[in-house]
Amino acid sequence: MGSIEIEMQTGSPDRVAVATVLLRLVRGSIARNNSDKTSRTALHASVPVSERASVRRGLVALIDHGVLAMSGEDIGFTSRGRLLLTRVLPRRDAQSSPARRGEQYRAEVATVLTAIARDERFDPQGPIEELESLPARLAVARTVKRTRLLPRWLAGATCLVAVAAAWALR
Repeated sequence: MGSIEIEMQTGSPDRVAVATVLLRLVRGSIARNNSDKTSRTALHASVPVSERASVRRGLVALIDHGVLAMSGEDIGFTSRGRLLLTRVLPRRDAQSSPARRGEQYRAEVATVLTAIARDERFDPQGPIEELESLPARLAVARTVKRTRLLPRWLAGATCLVAVAAAWALR
């Protein structure tokens, strides 16, 4: 995840870690959709049932803090959310990052991080390591689902070809 320096009086770095995982989930879903927003319902449905309540609570909290915006059932990053995203999830193309905007950037990100660290809705529901592995577990589940569908599709296509060949030989 990288180191996040938070200068605050009270709060929990685990809460910031939970928010970071949620940001990764939203960013990944948006990237898969090739869009600037994603379906909140589909995002909830992709998460294991035991973790849906905490994900829902965290997404609502990110909306309340102005990191995410909601339009109908879709959610996406606000400008504040994109600033926070570049801070907690740095990309390889760091030169295009708004990190060089100076004091205003640092102040806004620090304000959001402090608010997140103080918000009880980001309390981890289990071991933080298990939560941090959620994006990877979901990626593996999507891969397994895709590879499972391929043989079924191939078997169906083979049956169709066999039926067509039998029909042609009649």
